[in-house]
Amino acid sequence: MKLVFENISKSYGKNKALSDFSAQFSEGVYALLGPNGSGKSTLMNILTDNLKADSGSIYFDGENVLKMGARFREKIGFMPQYPGLYGSFTAESFLWYIAALKGINKKTAELQIGEVLTAVELSDVANHRISTFSGGMKQRLALAQAVLGDPSVLILDEPTAGLDPKQRIAIRNYISRISFDKIVIIATHVVPDIEYIAKDVIMLKKGVIVDNAPPAELLQKIDGRVWRIKTKDEYVQDYQNKYKVTNILKDDDGVSVRILSDERPDEAAIPVVPTLDDYYLHVFGE
Repeated sequence: MKLVFENISKSYGKNKALSDFSAQFSEGVYALLGPNGSGKSTLMNILTDNLKADSGSIYFDGENVLKMGARFREKIGFMPQYPGLYGSFTAESFLWYIAALKGINKKTAELQIGEVLTAVELSDVANHRISTFSGGMKQRLALAQAVLGDPSVLILDEPTAGLDPKQRIAIRNYISRISFDKIVIIATHVVPDIEYIAKDVIMLKKGVIVDNAPPAELLQKIDGRVWRIKTKDEYVQDYQNKYKVTNILKDDDGVSVRILSDERPDEAAIPVVPTLDDYYLHVFGE
């Protein structure tokens, strides 16, 4: 299975949202990282046919998705960042409604609805109205409807927003597990959620790919450039003025400052293992 983007471009007036975006995807999890306005949502809306590209093409297993039309849309599961959920529906009745829209037969729908409600930890509230749900519960229901129908391509926009740490881990593991036979594209600002499950990370900046590689390769690029230094409260601002600071931790012994720098920022600084958060700041922290 292969999904190919070739030179996708999109502008809103004079604003270039995407510029010659090209990438290839096969089974596994792919992460789109970038600040607001980087083109992530535009790319996902073009892929789901909610938006037309100005130029370029998308191919699924060698066939142009625009020519495939409904045949390609049937292969997609989409979780938008702000999903439209009907408050008067229960979680279960909402998924039955989505199953009907997707043309899933009753027997298959009954089996899948139970499975996805369990996977997103909503089986105990399956008959509760959505209007009574918290933000995190609605987020998990939005993921459930995207997965319904066993799509080949799963597009998730901020799938773990609003979830507590336990739920985030559960959802992250679920996404990783189902990606064995799916192409899963995740746009997120929660960098740690994709650091250990993403096959590749695509860094987008103002509609342009600035990096595209597995997480381990990205981290190698800043190996030896991440430092920790113990300092006093009054010197913290000086470090922030001079360097990219990724973390500040106050304890009984003073303040521990995590710094991005090509050179050792101080004789007392010690090198530490980089994280994807560090690399994100390295690329987008200006």
